Amino acid sequence: MRGHEGTAMLLAICFCALSQSIGQTVVNGSFETPALSPNTFLYDPSGATWIFTTNAGIINAPGGGFLGPAAPDGSQYAFLQSASAPGAFSQTINFSLSGTYLLSYLVAGRSDDGGGALGDLSYQILLDSTVMATDATTTAQPFTSRMFQFTTTAGDHTLTFEVAPDSTGDNTAFFDSVALVQVPEPESVFLLLAFAPLLPLARAVTRPNQ
Repeated sequence: MRGHEGTAMLLAICFCALSQSIGQTVVNGSFETPALSPNTFLYDPSGATWIFTTNAGIINAPGGGFLGPAAPDGSQYAFLQSASAPGAFSQTINFSLSGTYLLSYLVAGRSDDGGGALGDLSYQILLDSTVMATDATTTAQPFTSRMFQFTTTAGDHTLTFEVAPDSTGDNTAFFDSVALVQVPEPESVFLLLAFAPLLPLARAVTRPNQ
């Protein structure tokens, strides 16, 4: 019995270590703070955790003249606009561990407002000063899932979404549900799979006597 109890404890430790290694927090990833009045927008909002520069901010859908779609997560999302100057928004994130991470988010394109404003925006994503992904939206594009993988070291790093240098005209993209997850190392996955068959035994050992 003691051997079984030891196996169960080891298994619990393995699961705990793996679960602790894969989580990484992006604060205010759905851009619900600060809370705006319904159907409004605000350039460079304060108290958002993110830092917004030039033509970037938060929309409470549909955001008046931005003609935005409904928010997929909450009631608000961020926007990047090219217009007269390219916008950007960024957040400094403390990465608890070195390794490979998966960045995920939802992105949409502004609808044609009939006055020349569109949603054909090229944008790029940087970690510190390094461009790690580039993408583009199209006019009236619905919110679409995007995922990019990158590698970094532990410590503070700045994640930035910005209008790409080649984007022209008055174009806007909308962003929501920004999240980060660490990709487990192959050794961790192997360890988890190796011990998975012992889960029923572990549960049986820890079940109180009838």
